[in-house]
Amino acid sequence: MEKFKYYLYLIIDKISLYIEREKNKSPPKFKKKLYTIGILLLVIILGISSYFILAKKVKQENHEQGIIQVKVMRVKKEDFTEKYTVMGSIKGAIENDLRFQIEGHLKKYNFKEGDKITNGQIICSLDTKDTMTKVDYAQSRYKSERSAYLSAKEKYKVYEDMFKMKALAESKLLESKFELESAELRAKSAHSELDLAQLNLQKTNLVVPSDGILAEIIIKPGEYVTSQDVVCKFISDQGTNFEVDIPEKDVLKMSVGQKVTINSDSYPDKDFEGTIVEIAPVVKERTRTATVKINVENNDGLLRSGMFARGIIFIRELHNVVLVPTDSIISLNDTTFLVPVVVPDANPTEGTIQMRPCTVGDKVGEKTIVLSGLNLGELLVVETQGQLSDGVKVKFQELKEDDIPIPLE
Repeated sequence: MEKFKYYLYLIIDKISLYIEREKNKSPPKFKKKLYTIGILLLVIILGISSYFILAKKVKQENHEQGIIQVKVMRVKKEDFTEKYTVMGSIKGAIENDLRFQIEGHLKKYNFKEGDKITNGQIICSLDTKDTMTKVDYAQSRYKSERSAYLSAKEKYKVYEDMFKMKALAESKLLESKFELESAELRAKSAHSELDLAQLNLQKTNLVVPSDGILAEIIIKPGEYVTSQDVVCKFISDQGTNFEVDIPEKDVLKMSVGQKVTINSDSYPDKDFEGTIVEIAPVVKERTRTATVKINVENNDGLLRSGMFARGIIFIRELHNVVLVPTDSIISLNDTTFLVPVVVPDANPTEGTIQMRPCTVGDKVGEKTIVLSGLNLGELLVVETQGQLSDGVKVKFQELKEDDIPIPLE
């Protein structure tokens, strides 16, 4: 501005001398020259003014270009929930493939698919005709052998008394003893055969191991079954599981007891609560996944085995912690960490960088817990257009709540 005044005064002085020199000449020519001089003076003044205004603007822009632009967010405490989305199938807590222990023709079912069955009730039975014949034969044989044993026993007792009275030779007594022992063995063998026949008779009935539901009938009445054939499927009434396969890289995030929210397409407006109860100790080679079982609250029996469902596993929940973007933390070594903080100047949009030492905790998602070193309300740098260091001047813009921080360059 001082230069502008100097040049302006200099021009006016030169024009004044020129006017004094020309005013005594021809008046018409002088007026014409004076008019031209006025216009020229006005143009010169406007030109000089524009020059200085432009120079000031360029200087201001150069100053602003020298300041690094950053974006900041307020340090605050917040709650954080780490979630993991999964998909899988609903299954009974215990699903049984029921088989007969003996061979035979399937005679009948006492229940139909979907029926609830109480522990100890008979689901279905085999034809008992052949089995009953074997039981009758075993009973007859046992009675015969037992009678022979009792007869041999009485005979030995008589021979023993006669031997004591010296009325019988010892060889006859020994012969009677051998007959008794042989009859006893045959009686025991016949009794075992009878027990086996009666046990096989009991095995013609397929009894449920607990309360539950007859899920599926596989073999129909009249068909011949062996001990290897699955006759029907039974779901024990001991709860409902939601089974999911977790990639091996994420298995370590899972732990027994974690809470899960389950939703099925059959009930889109209803959430079911569950808890992880089992994590497979091995990973499937073909899929590189491990099966995780989640016990589901299904007291109303709405969820049925085989249904598709989605779930959200709550890996961890944090309350009142300071979380900052992981990319905002500068690691000097394994134990020393710095975080760039802006200390505002008198200008509300400018400040100075302060590299703040801090203590960090676990990494959660794209953020890291800061245990100490930051104060609530401070301005944390989450994006920068230049290299930051302690004492650097910056121009900052505070991000809104919904803005997504961009990693530091």
